Amino acid sequence: MLNLGNLSQDKFTVLNRILNHSDLMKAVVYDTPNFFDKEAILNPEDYIFDRIFPHRFIPKTSEKQKTYITIGFGDYRPIKGGSYKSGKITFSVFTHQDLFRTDYGMLRTDYIISEIDKLTNQSSGLGIGKTEFFKMDELSLNPDYHGSYITYRLVEFN
Repeated sequence: MLNLGNLSQDKFTVLNRILNHSDLMKAVVYDTPNFFDKEAILNPEDYIFDRIFPHRFIPKTSEKQKTYITIGFGDYRPIKGGSYKSGKITFSVFTHQDLFRTDYGMLRTDYIISEIDKLTNQSSGLGIGKTEFFKMDELSLNPDYHGSYITYRLVEFN
């Protein structure tokens, strides 16, 4: 039987990594091309369930153009005779098409995905061992919102 007791703790760990990354938070919160030049976000936790979601969906669409990160944990299954379990964590990053461009020679979503990769790939603290890059691809939700998703493999004790 799978034991998923660490799932909430893993979500909390991932959220904290994102919320504590000042420049990443600026890219998510500030809708201007020069987001690095803006003030640090004073209360990043205010953006949980507004722009950063600890689940794979956004409950409702916003009238305001925004950038979003959703985080999904799934595809858990037993491995090695049931002593361990393997799962995946997927970050979806998407923004309104008018917010893609930045003043820094990169797309907003590309910057956010690359910073999530630095925070997550080959890192400890989620399961046993280190997280392992699994895949990345483009994402289009509707004619106005596009981006990418990136997935990592996790291994934990049962």
